[in-house]
Amino acid sequence: MVNLLDTLATVALTAYTLFCFILGGWAAYLGVTGRGLSGQFWGAMWTCTLLAVAELALFLLRWASGNPFDRPIINILYSAYFIIALPGTFAILRGRDDRVAALIFAGVAIFSALAAISYMDAAGVRPPLFEPGATATAAP
Repeated sequence: MVNLLDTLATVALTAYTLFCFILGGWAAYLGVTGRGLSGQFWGAMWTCTLLAVAELALFLLRWASGNPFDRPIINILYSAYFIIALPGTFAILRGRDDRVAALIFAGVAIFSALAAISYMDAAGVRPPLFEPGATATAAP
């Protein structure tokens, strides 16, 4: 069960990281072209937040199942930031959807993606290719 939870945590955190990079790029594109944020962007933002909630739930399951962590409070703080960052930005901007808001969301989303990369190291979560001794070979 622990191996399944480890795999799911790796997938969830990698998905969150990639989703934040894509969300940040999308928001930057909208901001640079002078377009505002649409309902599609808000839906993607909440989907990204749900990925962060899933990642926290997986961490708590891994911790409850006896998986050792050096500093679990760091993991919880990172997860709390991931859950709060995008909705908190939405709340601070009071739902603005103009060009400047798009650029602010781009910065927050890209920063969150970079923080997620840092969190992968703190949490001991690494995609399979980044495991020590792993080689990228194709099987015939």
